[in-house]
Amino acid sequence: MDQEKMGKFIAELRNEYGYTQKDIGDKLGITDNSVSKWERGINAPDIYYLKELAEIFHVTVQELLNGERKFKKKEVDKEHHHKVLEVKNLSKSFGKRKILKDITFDIYEGDIVGLIGPNGAGKTTLIKTILSLYHMDKGSVKICGHNIKKELEAALSQTGSIIENPDLYQNISGRKNLKITALINNIKDNDYIDAMVKFVKLEDRIDDKVKKYSLGMKQRLGLANALIKRPKLLILDEPTNGLDPMGIKELREILKKISHEENMSILISSHILSEVENICDRILIIDEGVVNSEFGIEEVKYKNISLEDEFFSKTKKDK
Repeated sequence: MDQEKMGKFIAELRNEYGYTQKDIGDKLGITDNSVSKWERGINAPDIYYLKELAEIFHVTVQELLNGERKFKKKEVDKEHHHKVLEVKNLSKSFGKRKILKDITFDIYEGDIVGLIGPNGAGKTTLIKTILSLYHMDKGSVKICGHNIKKELEAALSQTGSIIENPDLYQNISGRKNLKITALINNIKDNDYIDAMVKFVKLEDRIDDKVKKYSLGMKQRLGLANALIKRPKLLILDEPTNGLDPMGIKELREILKKISHEENMSILISSHILSEVENICDRILIIDEGVVNSEFGIEEVKYKNISLEDEFFSKTKKDK
């Protein structure tokens, strides 16, 4: 670890966010003089403060130790103008049962974020509330700056989603499914539709009826359908359900490619932790309706443990 290099990196990140040394000190509960010593390479923050700094600056602990961005493929905008999803103090109940409790998190442009948690933790309820399929009790959700309570149409115009299984017309072709979605969204670019077909590798079967498709093909068609309106945010709830290993591999490759090439943000809810670990940049753990942990996937690798190990250490055992 090069303390001087790390210190300069912390100073650069602080300046990006427009924080003073006192601001950082206040956030960490230490003096600004301690922050100054870090930045000059005199002292180095211990692991607790490294974790706190990583969360403040939206980087990983390993990146701080390296003194440079290495794992995140895109930098966060200096003035935070590239938040794609903002969830703040979101709560949802069904009757007297509280399902979501004051959930707050952000997703930035280009992020692939995994939402994981035990069965019944609130993952699907959270996703459906973000998409306004459920009304929230309190809190707010903004998609590309549009509040879903006040600007629902504008917010959802920036969003594509697959909730559990793709919603497709079974008795018509895949191409006709895509054209119906394009028509609904006033999209007349047939070349783009063809590009989406090629992107999800359905060129040879796109004119067959959907009922003849395998589950993996339906998932890929559903993904193309969700991408037709060029969303900034793609939300997928258990996208690998029922897929064989080849289908899972293909979906993983497609998601990574679209995030990289289109700078699209993706929120994935899944119970297959190994796939989340392979796909995602960041992880949110939800347990009993509360997001109790948020971290970069490289932090797990830095600890030399699996995401499964981290998951079980962060969720309640007495259920």
